[in-house]
Amino acid sequence: MRLEADIDVLAGPFASQQLAFAHLLDAAERTGLTPDLDHVEVIAAPHAKRLRGYFDPDTAAEIAAEARLDAVILVLPGALITGRFEGDARLRSIGRYVGQVTRA
Repeated sequence: MRLEADIDVLAGPFASQQLAFAHLLDAAERTGLTPDLDHVEVIAAPHAKRLRGYFDPDTAAEIAAEARLDAVILVLPGALITGRFEGDARLRSIGRYVGQVTRA
C-alpha cells in the first residue's frame, strides 16, 4: 500500500552510503536524536530515478537539481525521530516534501 507522507530531504558530499550513515549517526548524537536508520535512504547521484520511487516526477527533478552531485538523504516517517537533523559543514537541508512510502 502506498501512503502519502512528509519526507525530510537532506544532501551532502558523501562518497558512499556508509560515510553518509556515519555522519548521520554523529549528527544524531550531537543533537540528541535517535533515528531508526532502516527508515533513512541515501541516494547517490544520479538521483532522479530512485527519487521517483518516493516523489512525483516534478518534485524528484526539483530535489535532484537542488542536490546537484551531492548524495540525497531521505528521512522517512518510520525513522521515528522527534526532531530534525541540523545542517552542518557536510549536511544541508533541502526541505520537507510530500511524497509516498510503501507500507504493508
